[in-house]
Amino acid sequence: MINLENSFIHFCGLTNNWRTNIKSVLRIEDKTYYLVKECRAERVAEHPFYPQDQGDKYYELFAILQGIDTTDVRGGKTYFIKTSVIDDNTGFHQNGIPYTFNQLKNKKHIVESNVNYLSFEKVNEIVSSGKTNNIYCVIEYEYEGIKYSLITKCEYINYNAEKNGDKYLQPIMGYVPFILKNQLRYGYVALYINEKKNGYLEFLLNEKTAIFNVNAKQNLIKFFIKKILNIFLFFKKKMILQN
Repeated sequence: MINLENSFIHFCGLTNNWRTNIKSVLRIEDKTYYLVKECRAERVAEHPFYPQDQGDKYYELFAILQGIDTTDVRGGKTYFIKTSVIDDNTGFHQNGIPYTFNQLKNKKHIVESNVNYLSFEKVNEIVSSGKTNNIYCVIEYEYEGIKYSLITKCEYINYNAEKNGDKYLQPIMGYVPFILKNQLRYGYVALYINEKKNGYLEFLLNEKTAIFNVNAKQNLIKFFIKKILNIFLFFKKKMILQN
């Protein structure tokens, strides 16, 4: 299985290269999607965070690489994602259109490792005892008749506070890739687990939607306030899957 701690991607541009860690992996049939670490907008310069224009300081950037298989990313596509509260509905855009750089190449460094699958009791023991073990998860699920396998690190885990109470674990992980209506999306995933059964597998996808209904016939001040708030606020769309 992929070793997320030791695997990374090199992006090779015309004037600048960069290396970034892989945060999560989604596998479906003969395709693999690699979501890499996000980065705040920056310049390669003496003042990295001094914006070239006012828009530069308001977003984070990351990428999802779509490989034809698990060994060759160059045969697929690279989607660059700009996250912002004033993003478009999908988060994939350049003037509202998903974009890639034709001049940009990438080289993938993937390390495979043997893994030990842990029981619920063992994971609960690790997190409650304060041990420093890194914990990863493989989530296999089916959505709209298609089987997926998601691999990611559990960097945030809820667990029971009372030692004599019911034991539970609830990791929340993000960002992770998700396929919705044949379109590549991203968001968070969470799952509640106790000693007896699992809860629902839930995805919370980034999607901007209008919070207020806008009626052009209403008071002009309220009309423009709602319009502005609809631009700057957004909900996240939740997908619930039976595990």
